[in-house]
Amino acid sequence: MNFRMEANKMKGINRIELDNGLVLLMEKRPNTKKTALLVGVKVGSINEDERLNGGSHFNEHLLFKSNKYRSARQISEDLEYSGAVINAYTTWKYTAFSAKVPYKELPKAIEILFQAATNFSYREDEFETERQVILTEIQNFINSPERYSLTGLFIPKLFEGTPLERTVEGTVETMGCVKKEELEKFKEKFYVPNNMVIAAVGKFDERKLVSSVENFFGSLDARNLPHSPTSIDLTNRRREKFEERKDISQVYMCLGYRVPGFSHRDVHSLDLISSILSEGLSSRMYRELREKRGIGYSVGSIFHPIGREGMFITHVDGFDPKRMEEARDVILKIFKDLKENPISDREFNGVKNLMISRYDDQLERIMDRAMMLLEKEIYNIPYDFREKEKFIRKISKREIQISAENYLGDDYSLTILGPEGFR
Repeated sequence: MNFRMEANKMKGINRIELDNGLVLLMEKRPNTKKTALLVGVKVGSINEDERLNGGSHFNEHLLFKSNKYRSARQISEDLEYSGAVINAYTTWKYTAFSAKVPYKELPKAIEILFQAATNFSYREDEFETERQVILTEIQNFINSPERYSLTGLFIPKLFEGTPLERTVEGTVETMGCVKKEELEKFKEKFYVPNNMVIAAVGKFDERKLVSSVENFFGSLDARNLPHSPTSIDLTNRRREKFEERKDISQVYMCLGYRVPGFSHRDVHSLDLISSILSEGLSSRMYRELREKRGIGYSVGSIFHPIGREGMFITHVDGFDPKRMEEARDVILKIFKDLKENPISDREFNGVKNLMISRYDDQLERIMDRAMMLLEKEIYNIPYDFREKEKFIRKISKREIQISAENYLGDDYSLTILGPEGFR
């Protein structure tokens, strides 16, 4: 198997593309004893139709189940008894599974992750058992008002009419009736080398790592991929949804916008605005809502880019239904103040320091670095994630005002989850 190596495009990171299209990204961190190995497949809930909603997530749950090489127990024991920590997760646009291993155990981890990726025949008993786990997970998600309010109610409303309106977990209806053969075929369509990225960060012998990846993943043949959804319209308009529940006594509110994602020039300004709003006890939302008014047990904001698209969301969780309008008005007033009044030097520099400090903590964790490296490739992010401090330091006060004016307008989406008769 031949490959193309791109070195020094990002200093200290080597990018190799195998002939079959698989991309391998490597960053050495010699001061650690372990390697974070992350395999990403570009398939998520946006690739599903309504009937198969949740299929990518279900397939993720089955990755470490029995295959023709090992039983589920052997997989977990062979990895964990060698000191590995294994994990997997699904997003709207990709699925990932990982092993953080002592570096001498890396060849075994590559072999087992390869076997997991290429297993297209599930055992019926394991499939049905995992279906019950999935259905329980969905029910737990529904029963958690904080989680459901955000990802079960608000995000589907924000992206109504687009592939992003489907939840990653799927529904009780779709996952309750999906057939084993449907998931096997769905996995086989997308788990192909030209749709995969592998990121390795930590301590490793590069020659041996490349050789192991070639021996296993290099044996796969590239295939044509199903059509993926195109970019999503980011036009905002007033969207509202109110949902009543018998089993809750408080309300859970989300207010936010469709915004640009990683490739837009305002990505760092939006990130900084989110930190100004909710990073720590000194943040504006915490002070104005919790400390001054006692509104909401949990308050915060989220800027979440997912490729070319992104979402900017504020949330207030667990408060008196009589204070809904007050909570909304306070948030909009905070937005208005950001637009009209320059932020003070103390707050501006302080929030930057806090934001960068927390990001530095992430950079110290090899699995977090592997995830950032993986997403840079999958989302085609145009900047080096390790240089975020430089981009944050460059942002001016005026840029914060302009971004607030451009994105935090009256065309917001609003959802409220509350008790019966709360409106």
